[in-house]
Amino acid sequence: MRTVWRVEKDGKSSLLVGTAHFFPYRFKKTLIKLIQSVETILFEGPLDQESMAAVVRYGRQGEESRSLYEALDPAVVKEINRQLRALWGPTPLAGSYLDLIYPTTPDWLEVHTRGVRPWMAFFTIWSAFLNWKHSMDMEAFRIAQALGKKIDYLETIEDQLKALDGIPFDNIVNYLNHIQDWSVHKDLFIKAFLEGDLQKFISMTGTFPTRCESIITKRDPLFFKRIKTFFDEGRTIAFVGVAHIPGIRKMFLDEGYRVTQEPS
Repeated sequence: MRTVWRVEKDGKSSLLVGTAHFFPYRFKKTLIKLIQSVETILFEGPLDQESMAAVVRYGRQGEESRSLYEALDPAVVKEINRQLRALWGPTPLAGSYLDLIYPTTPDWLEVHTRGVRPWMAFFTIWSAFLNWKHSMDMEAFRIAQALGKKIDYLETIEDQLKALDGIPFDNIVNYLNHIQDWSVHKDLFIKAFLEGDLQKFISMTGTFPTRCESIITKRDPLFFKRIKTFFDEGRTIAFVGVAHIPGIRKMFLDEGYRVTQEPS
């Protein structure tokens, strides 16, 4: 695991970890080792079951939202349906974000975009396509709980939902309309993440819908300010999506901290 940076100043040392919210591989042993070495664990937002359920409920309340299904190229709709039916069968995903069952409809995509917020529909489609089973955030959260570590958060669920609502609708449509690029993008993401290569990661994820002002530009300074409060005490590890690492890393460097990438 190469997306780990040590942040040091005035004799205090902490760790900044870039995570993949979905990933095909686990890093359990490494995460245990990292979390054992500190006192406080920071995550972007609450990860308990009640909070996660609140995100799902809110995402389902999209009756007044623009229709992602109607905005997509008809040929793309057909291709998404073909690929996802091949992966998951003719009925909607059991246990998906939406957990909606319409066994009589053959249109997988319509089921998962009807009456929900665009970002919820996008993440359902994208996670179904990836079929990746693991979340580094959730695994780290469970390990921190099991080890009895102090857990804190960089934002509230309300903050997260506001950020998600700010993802531009056109960015989502544009990305989904380029389904022919998804497999390549997936493979490049895995390679860049496993190599811990921030420059490569930045260059190849620019078109992803969440690489936007609402998710990255506005939140990076808020995350940095909150993380810094804990890092000034030391013995803390902060888990944030790897897309936040370049901005937060630069802010620490600008404040005179020493930031070094940890050896794998």
